[in-house]
Amino acid sequence: MNTLMRSLKDTDLRGKKVIIRVGFDLPIKNGIIIDDTRLQASLPTLDYVLKQDPEIVVLINHFGRPDGRRTEELSNKLIAKKLGEVSGIKVAMIDDLQELKRLVSSSKHTSGALFLFENVRFWYQEEANEETFAKSIGTLFDVYVNDAFSVSHRAHASFVGIPKFTSEKCMGLLFEKEFTNLSKVKDSPQHPAVMVIGGAKIATKLPVIKNMLKTYDHILVGGLIANEAIDEKISLGEKIILPVDYSPSAKAKLRVDIGPKTIENFTKYIRKAKTIVWNGPMGKYEVEESAEGTKKIQKAIIENKKAMQVVGGGETLDAIKQFGSFDDFDYVSMSGGAMLKFLAGKELPGITALE
Repeated sequence: MNTLMRSLKDTDLRGKKVIIRVGFDLPIKNGIIIDDTRLQASLPTLDYVLKQDPEIVVLINHFGRPDGRRTEELSNKLIAKKLGEVSGIKVAMIDDLQELKRLVSSSKHTSGALFLFENVRFWYQEEANEETFAKSIGTLFDVYVNDAFSVSHRAHASFVGIPKFTSEKCMGLLFEKEFTNLSKVKDSPQHPAVMVIGGAKIATKLPVIKNMLKTYDHILVGGLIANEAIDEKISLGEKIILPVDYSPSAKAKLRVDIGPKTIENFTKYIRKAKTIVWNGPMGKYEVEESAEGTKKIQKAIIENKKAMQVVGGGETLDAIKQFGSFDDFDYVSMSGGAMLKFLAGKELPGITALE
């Protein structure tokens, strides 16, 4: 644990004005939220904060990519409605900065209620990390809580700027869980330690592979990034295990999934492991004929009960939901790009801002 960052449970919130950066960027389809997993994951933080009897609690969140423009379809109103439904907590919207200032400056004790500020990316100053904007919000509050590890790789005002102007700053419970579990597998894994990495975007995954090679015994590479590594003749050393065959056999030249020999080889390493990190599917898992590799590797990881299993990445979580359950694993990270940057040993601005 990074002792430079304070835990929420070590922070006195009683009678204080609290702002919480949450990561409720939820997927929507036809105006309906189709997955509220990230929201559910932050409920313990919100519940804990409200029980400490603060004066007022305001949540700050982004939703989609409005590029500094106010658009109704990306309003946090959808989030406020969903949050109220799943938590049973009264959630009220704050539409703009003027309303925020009026509410917080003149607030009476609002016990048991939450306020959700409108999509912070409606203001271009958020992504520009403009200090005046951050100060106008931060100076209104006593305590800043970051519970959005998943977006903490962004040097935006709501991560870097606002905590400069509050008296205190700390990690939320979800942030702390993410940081603790990812730190453990990155810095002090039990051996043999095996990483399974797949999906696309070798440029994003290569720094992770190179950093994890320092401490991991083997890295099993599948998906498009394995194809790219082979095509580009990227040599990463003997710890890297690449596919030796592809499935379905009739379309082997297309390399859309790892084949039976590769599955058997990967499974051999997974069964011996004491630490397993999995990020990225082994093939086009969304199509039945090319889903076998991801299914079998997922099954092998689940069956190794002696290993600490940490999984993450958008496509990985989607595959898990299709072929199993989050409950099958020791820890499921909601952090996507932030997880990859962290495992690559890169600095996360949201972490630095809490130190």
